[in-house]
Amino acid sequence: MKPKYQVVADTLRHEIASGVYRDGDALLTELELKDKYGISRQTVRQAIALLEDDGLVMRRRGSGTYVMHGPRKRSGVINVGVITTYITDYIFPSIVRGIESVLSNENCVMNLSATYNRTDRESALLSRVLETPIDGLIIEGTKTALPNPNIALYEQLHAHNIPFVLINGYYPQLQNHVYVVTDDEDGGRLAVNTLIAYGHQRIAGIFKSDDMQGHLRYQGYAAALQTAGLTTNDENICWFTTENKQHFLSEETGIAFLQRIKQNADAIVCYNDDIALQLMAQLAKMNISIPDDLSIISFDNSAFASICHPTLSTLSHPKDLFGRTAAQKLLRMIAGEHEASAVLPWELVERESIRTLK
Repeated sequence: MKPKYQVVADTLRHEIASGVYRDGDALLTELELKDKYGISRQTVRQAIALLEDDGLVMRRRGSGTYVMHGPRKRSGVINVGVITTYITDYIFPSIVRGIESVLSNENCVMNLSATYNRTDRESALLSRVLETPIDGLIIEGTKTALPNPNIALYEQLHAHNIPFVLINGYYPQLQNHVYVVTDDEDGGRLAVNTLIAYGHQRIAGIFKSDDMQGHLRYQGYAAALQTAGLTTNDENICWFTTENKQHFLSEETGIAFLQRIKQNADAIVCYNDDIALQLMAQLAKMNISIPDDLSIISFDNSAFASICHPTLSTLSHPKDLFGRTAAQKLLRMIAGEHEASAVLPWELVERESIRTLK
């Protein structure tokens, strides 16, 4: 059971976060809070002290206590949590290195965790963050295209004045949060327009359904086809999820999709390099040659893109810059500064997986 002063502090945090009290507003006096909650003045002072530590209020001698969002009180070391969907796989080590390169120069301790794109894991990690002394958080949202059951935990971060930066996606339900993302809709357009420039018109696509990036890349894909006067054919679109991403192309629906594009498509946009490599392996079993029979373009420019055969044409994720941008924004927020979100562009890397149609 929480001590009374903590219960009162939590109640006041919620009222501040929900707008009952706004910056510049005076809290009730110690006597008014004492009477309202049926507690001693000492308990009131303990509750106010917690809010001061969180940077939510400021006491003015002889005047009262005022809501004033500012830096949280902390020791000389800055404790930063970093939560990504994965850590050691794919492009994530490069993003983490970018984050670490900034934090290591600013006397920061970085605690790294992974959700594996599971909402239950996200819930456990956010709950642990709320129980641990921490100055700020960089977090990659989980299944950002779906309703998220952990929004209340993010709101608690805000109520505790713990700044956080979302990366690779965000939650529309959250108000006034800062994120760093790539321009995924524009990336979808760029991928399609690149294929069109090579003479392709029958362009299929594979996209991820439970993350925001997949929806936005599809949106750009469809918009580029429409602008070019080409048809978006549902038969040439395949969607996958976190849970089936390792085997969806080898299942019945995936095999049927591959049979359709064998007949109906001359190029395909893949959600990322990982999916493109799985696709290439399945097409090889079907004696479909890349790029002679089918051109491929994907996203991220992972380490695999330049060493597979044929090498992959792909849109390059700004990995290191991406991580550094998120860390720099978080540190400024920890210092009490206001920050805006950032949308970073893609850069096309052309390799062997696209051929020119005559």
